[in-house]
Amino acid sequence: MKERTQEKSLIKVNENNVFYKIKSFFLKLFNKDKNITSSEYSVSNQVERVENKNSFKESIKNIENEETQLLKLQKQYRKGEIKEEELTEEQVKSLCSLYDKQIVYLKKSNEIRKQRLLEYKNKHKLQSEN
Repeated sequence: MKERTQEKSLIKVNENNVFYKIKSFFLKLFNKDKNITSSEYSVSNQVERVENKNSFKESIKNIENEETQLLKLQKQYRKGEIKEEELTEEQVKSLCSLYDKQIVYLKKSNEIRKQRLLEYKNKHKLQSEN
């Protein structure tokens, strides 16, 4: 990954370009105490972007792992493999919040189904009248 960013940083920058001049002006303006060349700035930007992407991917993986572990715990609890006394307070709280989320989701989906059934009923009622 680092090799790719280094290869990209080896690309020549056209210093006569208007956008380059604007960018360098703002860099000089905001980084008066730092003497950063444009190539150093672009390399640091690219490395920062890669690190941000990697950290974002890792956070998503962590969330997915936590959710899958919680769902496994819920299945074990429902099957009776684990009793409530065996769970820690944190596990009980997380299971309660999971159940609350599932209840809210089910209520919303039930409301949507009810609306669809009413629409279907009204539609067929109108068709039977014609």
